[in-house]
Amino acid sequence: MLKDKKGVSEVISVILIVALVMIMIGVVWVVVKNLVSDKLSETGSCFENFGKVTLNNRYTCYNSTSKELQFSINIGDANISEALLGVSSAGTSVSFKLNNTGSQIPNLVNYPNRTTNITLPKKNAGLTYLLNMSAAGLSVPDSISIAPKTGKDQCGISDSLEEIDDCLSLVP
Repeated sequence: MLKDKKGVSEVISVILIVALVMIMIGVVWVVVKNLVSDKLSETGSCFENFGKVTLNNRYTCYNSTSKELQFSINIGDANISEALLGVSSAGTSVSFKLNNTGSQIPNLVNYPNRTTNITLPKKNAGLTYLLNMSAAGLSVPDSISIAPKTGKDQCGISDSLEEIDDCLSLVP
């Protein structure tokens, strides 16, 4: 009597195994895709703004008489909510955030009017600032760098200057 009963055929068992493998591949794909797409959107927003937030070398210099660093930021066709600016000098550095709403930043003023409500330049515009280096605890600047923030994503450094001329040497 038991000889007449047959188990699941080999074809059916192969089909079930293939179906289970396909379901597992689908589950893994959904998880991996969500993880990767989150990181890509974060990277994409920064990549779109690459080269659009720059330091203007022509208007960036150090005045050795007044001990002030004059620097100029240009923003191209980019939607920047904030920028992190770093200045280094003889192994010491300071950093501060510039945003669109305006704020008081110690030792930093707008150029040329020396107002203290510091804002980030608007889209397709530029602004120049003065940083009192000695009041900030710095000496002659070695470098300056800027890293934009788009929405909630803090991007890497988009521009930096390693050689900062003396403003007095630029005057003819």
